Amino acid sequence: MRDSGQARRGRSRAAAGVAALLALAACSGGECSFDRCPEVTPDRAGTVTGTDASGRVRWTTTIADLVVASPFVSNEHVVLEGCHAPHVLDVTTGSVSTPSGLEHVLGVVQGYAVGIPTEGDAIVSADRLDGTRGGLSWSQSPQDSEADRGYRMSAVVTERGVVGVHDRRLVAWSRSSGVWAMAEVELPVGAWRGRQLVAADADHVVVPGSDGSVLGVDLGSHAVAWRSLPTRPALPDDLEIRLDARAVTVTAWYRESRAASTIGTPVWTSERWSLDARTGEPTTPRSTARGTHQNPRAQVAASVHDDATGWTVTQQLDEPPKGSCG
Repeated sequence: MRDSGQARRGRSRAAAGVAALLALAACSGGECSFDRCPEVTPDRAGTVTGTDASGRVRWTTTIADLVVASPFVSNEHVVLEGCHAPHVLDVTTGSVSTPSGLEHVLGVVQGYAVGIPTEGDAIVSADRLDGTRGGLSWSQSPQDSEADRGYRMSAVVTERGVVGVHDRRLVAWSRSSGVWAMAEVELPVGAWRGRQLVAADADHVVVPGSDGSVLGVDLGSHAVAWRSLPTRPALPDDLEIRLDARAVTVTAWYRESRAASTIGTPVWTSERWSLDARTGEPTTPRSTARGTHQNPRAQVAASVHDDATGWTVTQQLDEPPKGSCG
């Protein structure tokens, strides 16, 4: 671990410059000119408002950016992903921080924005919301780009830190007494590609395993507390987990036909069951269903509610233009 106040420069900036030149070249044919993330002038800036538990609007602020994903709550802050930069807003005051060193923010931990750095080889880093120096920057040598990407895709932020799966290790960074400390838990399998972990609380997380199993990890004891598998012997085609209070609901999806002659919407069979996220004890019987399984692009949500404060934050930013050259 090294201090994030150290300069993070090098190959990423050069690669970004090359990518920009290639994109410009791709759109220079004929008279085509398309900007996927145009600048937003102050007079076109969108507004964000905070409403308290009684329904009264308590603050309004403007952000000159275009929103690309639904806002989400993280430890009494709202993370708003803009196409130019991520923005972090305090739920009750509306104060805005735009971390300059992060391309994507996973969440907020004790005054730090934790996420994926815009430059350098760090797997994840944490930058102070007040802009002062110091933080977390985690990298490994030798590098493993596949494991690094997997960690970023699986990682979630808890009350005290960030936790994700790197290869077949659950790696948790937590901040206590002003220090970032790492804890590791060996796993029997890696994480399901493209699915985030579920954080039940600061010490218990649920991992969608790469073999279709679901694992409950106790960070306090640094151990896998329980493991649950689908009843089918075959590997699922997709695996989803969702937290609802103390219970985690698991859905394993199986595509019934892969024949090239299949026409129309594929038919899937799903197996669903719920478990206590901390103990692994079943909370509902297993059930199966047959139908469609679609993952359409989610619409960007206008509002997000913070259960901890009772406040609601609403964004009214435009989305980036849709189109292309060619």
